[in-house]
Amino acid sequence: MAATGSRWPYWTPEPTRATPIWPGGWRPPRTSNDGEQGPRTVGSPGAADAALTVGAVDRNDSLAPFSSRGPRPGDEAVKPDVTAPGVGIVAARAAGTAMGTPVDEHYVAASGTSMATPHVAGAAALLAQRHPEWTAARLKDALISSAVTVGGQKVTEQGGGRIDARAAVLGAVSATGTLALGPFTSEATGPDVSRVRYTNSSDKDISLSLDADLATEGGRKPAEGSVRLGADSLKVPANSSAEVLLTVDPARVGRGKFYGYVTAASSDGTVLAQTTVSVLVQGPIHRITLKSVDKDGRPAGDLPTIWGADGFVGYTDPAAAVTEVEEGVYQVNTSWIDAADDGQELRHAVIPEVKVTRDMTVTLDARDTVPVEIRTPRPAEQRGILSYQTYREIGGRGLTQGTMFFDSAKRLYISPTARVTEGTFEFASRWQLVAPLLKAKVKKTQVGLGAYYLPMSPLLPESGGTLTAVDAGDADKPVFTEVRGRIAVVNNPSGENEKAFVERAAKAGARAVLVIHFDDNGWTRWQPMGERWAVPTIRIGASEGAGLLARIARRSTSVEFSGTARSPYLYDVMQVARQQVPRKVVHTVSASNSAVVPTTYADNGVSGWAAEQRFGWRPYQRTAWNQYTRFVPLGFARTEYVSADDTVWQHRVHHTTTFFVDEPLAHGMLDQPRTFRAGRLPGETWQGAIVRPSIPVGTSTPTVREGNLLRLRIPEFTDSQPGHWSRRSAGEGLGEVPQGDVVSADLYRDGEKVAGVSSAWQDIGVPDAPARYRLDLSTARESEDWKAGVATRTSWSFRSGHSKEATPLPLLQLDYDVPVDARNAVDGGRPHRIEVKVRAQKGLATPRGVKLRVEASYDDGRTWTTARTTAHGHLGFRASLTTPAQHRTWVTLRVTASDSAGNTVRQTVQRAYSVGR
Repeated sequence: MAATGSRWPYWTPEPTRATPIWPGGWRPPRTSNDGEQGPRTVGSPGAADAALTVGAVDRNDSLAPFSSRGPRPGDEAVKPDVTAPGVGIVAARAAGTAMGTPVDEHYVAASGTSMATPHVAGAAALLAQRHPEWTAARLKDALISSAVTVGGQKVTEQGGGRIDARAAVLGAVSATGTLALGPFTSEATGPDVSRVRYTNSSDKDISLSLDADLATEGGRKPAEGSVRLGADSLKVPANSSAEVLLTVDPARVGRGKFYGYVTAASSDGTVLAQTTVSVLVQGPIHRITLKSVDKDGRPAGDLPTIWGADGFVGYTDPAAAVTEVEEGVYQVNTSWIDAADDGQELRHAVIPEVKVTRDMTVTLDARDTVPVEIRTPRPAEQRGILSYQTYREIGGRGLTQGTMFFDSAKRLYISPTARVTEGTFEFASRWQLVAPLLKAKVKKTQVGLGAYYLPMSPLLPESGGTLTAVDAGDADKPVFTEVRGRIAVVNNPSGENEKAFVERAAKAGARAVLVIHFDDNGWTRWQPMGERWAVPTIRIGASEGAGLLARIARRSTSVEFSGTARSPYLYDVMQVARQQVPRKVVHTVSASNSAVVPTTYADNGVSGWAAEQRFGWRPYQRTAWNQYTRFVPLGFARTEYVSADDTVWQHRVHHTTTFFVDEPLAHGMLDQPRTFRAGRLPGETWQGAIVRPSIPVGTSTPTVREGNLLRLRIPEFTDSQPGHWSRRSAGEGLGEVPQGDVVSADLYRDGEKVAGVSSAWQDIGVPDAPARYRLDLSTARESEDWKAGVATRTSWSFRSGHSKEATPLPLLQLDYDVPVDARNAVDGGRPHRIEVKVRAQKGLATPRGVKLRVEASYDDGRTWTTARTTAHGHLGFRASLTTPAQHRTWVTLRVTASDSAGNTVRQTVQRAYSVGR
């Protein structure tokens, strides 16, 4: 905006942009939206002293994730100065625009600190109107000092707090808004004195009780008396001002960044004004030399990471591994990947609490590390990504560092530590353990071969077996004359294409092929999708191969095999060491520290395999990381052990495999993030019939009306397990889902089609007046790995009118319980019963007068039979179905329900489940 006059901004050109300047030195409200990048994200021009910098909060005064955080880089002063509403703000909508979320043709809802700033500008205008004689600086002080602080938010996130226009404009007392004191050194010889001014705009004298309360973000307060007010009370005359002294004694305060408020309260304890205060005291500088030693005792030559309350520390002399740091507490760490006979070993050395009070040398020694042992009830191996992480909090600032490695990593080592006394420290490692896929050894010996299936290999029998090994020569000129009924051992020093000579071996009658790799590490990763090779093919490292060939040359040699790709158990482990890494790191999986979950993965398709991952993260993390896709058989049940306590887990299961394994799984059904209690839990089924659109139980995104906006949030796919849901597959050509899913939706208002509706997961602006609505949603999944629930049609009918608050829409939901097995089939030859429950969204009254009809078709919807239906339990119904006598058939269901309020739902699921003989 631009205007003239002593209190309004005018535009002054700068070299690269026009910046509004307030006469008297105050820049108008400034904002930024980089909060999700963490602290110190308030940049220019909002970092300027003169700028009134605004953060954003929602309607509950919770800080918006995007709202930039302080402190200000450099002097660590408080920014932003205040916050204001900036989430879901409804404003006028320019014709033909699509910014934000349209509410209707005239209004739009948007979020951002740019939506928060006008609130502050408006409050400033009201304040200037009431006090036309006030300078810009005084207006700014009044807005900051009258704001409302919000519990749970840091001073450097909210400044003075959320603005209170009423208190600013009508309040009698205002104060100095902000004091940024320092930086000081802890060796300062004298105190620093500042003044806090209070202004009384009323016609009566006001007595104030004063208090100063500061602390670091870690909760440490200044030494007693080192930050003090000149008085604990003050009388401010009518229509006048008074001051109190604030004294800081840097030598006594203690090193650190201290934040808080000087508050002024009335006789009844009501806070009338407050001043935001920061005090920065820096310590002396010391020299640190870093040394790192590898597992063999040699200098490692790396530069360990150094981190403290002010962030990462660089090296002043990298060649000598020397740096200079301010006196205080730091963490140093480094890591190594070492070769082993059977793969790789990961090592991490960390000293989480280095107290720097003088020049010193810090050494990280790989020889001090100890193995992380995961002990399981049954034999298991790590499968998929192995990852570990450390978390360190110093002075209210946290750092999470993580490392992940492929499953060629066989062991993990960590350095034991002393118990951390200042701040928080944690070491955690994430393990995914299942029954061994392949074990191979020379018969009648303990000589293991470290064998791996090649990616496209068929599997050897799960029952195990023994094959005589035959030396078939080198891969460029193999000889397969004696391999019939045996395993052909082919040396591949030049890296020849394995598929070609495997086909030749199979034609010669070989039962399997063992490839000797050109490297000592024979690791490769088997995968279940794709065309299989002619015979099982495994690979071992060069050293193991040389030993095997030498043994074959001396005597008849047989190789024993065992293993399974269908592990009957899974151990999802988050091993955690808090505040200290002990001398022995052992995590023993049991029902006393793990949830035991019988889990079924229903088979809906052809390949027999699916992709899944149970993502786990710690309380200090916002989400999971370093956990990639893994495979699971379909039509299959296993027992899953999941670490209990405070680790948060979220399971995702896709109905088929994905090509991109080394990245987080992005498709499939999800459950709600949760922690687990230890002990045996009820069974869980994924992709169980009936799969259809519905609003899942416990959803965090209900379907609501807010104002004149219908916020539809109906997942296209939910299954038999309450809480499981997924959106449609994007069909972006990722892996085995090239076709994606087909979804269409239509919305009708009093019989007229509403324009712009394409799915049941969008916001739709509608007129204010009450009306009857019908929402039609159709889905289709075109995939060889999806044969049940291939298409659905759901139609909801309901009434809705304007609602000031977000109110759930009265869409009736249908939940099914069908006695299917892991193949999503019921036994044929006799009648079976299905159960259907009708429910409303959470927050609505229980439906009354519910009626339900179930119809079944056994010819894909050409003819229908109405099932005999009886009430069963609260809002439940039981339908009896008698299937035709043919060997196998599909059941297509059509269910219609209504309540006494006139809400209805009709849902048709084509090939909902199968009937077998």
